[in-house]
Amino acid sequence: MGTLIWLFGRGASIACGFSWAMPAAWAGLPREERIAAIRETLRTEMDAPAVDTTPYSRLLTVLARRTVSNWRHRFLTTNWDSLLQREVNKTYPTVCPPWLESSHVFHLNGTVEDLADNSRRSSFLLESDPIGTRVAKLESNSAFKNMEWADSFVVVGMSFECATDNSLLTALGRSPLPVEASRWIVVNPVASALDDVCANLGLKLPGASVVAVQKDLAAWIECGLEELRHIWCAREPMATTDLTSRSRRRRAPGPRQMTDGWRAPAAPDPARWADSGA
Repeated sequence: MGTLIWLFGRGASIACGFSWAMPAAWAGLPREERIAAIRETLRTEMDAPAVDTTPYSRLLTVLARRTVSNWRHRFLTTNWDSLLQREVNKTYPTVCPPWLESSHVFHLNGTVEDLADNSRRSSFLLESDPIGTRVAKLESNSAFKNMEWADSFVVVGMSFECATDNSLLTALGRSPLPVEASRWIVVNPVASALDDVCANLGLKLPGASVVAVQKDLAAWIECGLEELRHIWCAREPMATTDLTSRSRRRRAPGPRQMTDGWRAPAAPDPARWADSGA
């Protein structure tokens, strides 16, 4: 059985009409005040009329229909919003479907969700945070451990530009595990950003193969996610639109950098939170 790891960045939220960005004036606020303001604002902005999570809904529908029986998917995001988690909960309120490895959306950089117990959730990180700010938490550690042992990834709307996100690739590049020779599909409608992400993957993971898709999430879904054929985890596409993908393999090794506290837990946590799909 294979697992396809999905990494959703800001571009995925933008595809859902959620384009909020932190006001420049907030940069001068103390860090904790800035985080509190972000949490309060995003909880309101997620319910704005312009926000439409149809792309996430369509993605769940297409994956449910097309995923072959011996593959599953796991969702990770660097976004603070909980739009994808809401859509998963709405579509599968009680039981995790067999094609989804976990009904939990793993937030690598924290979330604005306000749960009764947030002690196991990833630390809330800002784009401006320096390397070393991350505090080891069960959510981020479990997500990273799964990534180390995975060999198939889809990156949607992520740039890896800030130190916080770039440290993830740096840490994966130090791991002599399946991720070292993994397969990646990178989805981004902006050509320059797409090229930068593919080049960065080639530097950090020189043994990986990378397929570039110059589309936004909604457009790629409507085209049937055809590039998943490179991973052999999907049945024939639902759409037959001609696609012009560019495949490339990077071999040049990149410099070793600090990894911002990314590490897998020494042993599985007995609580195994959110992995039951209930």
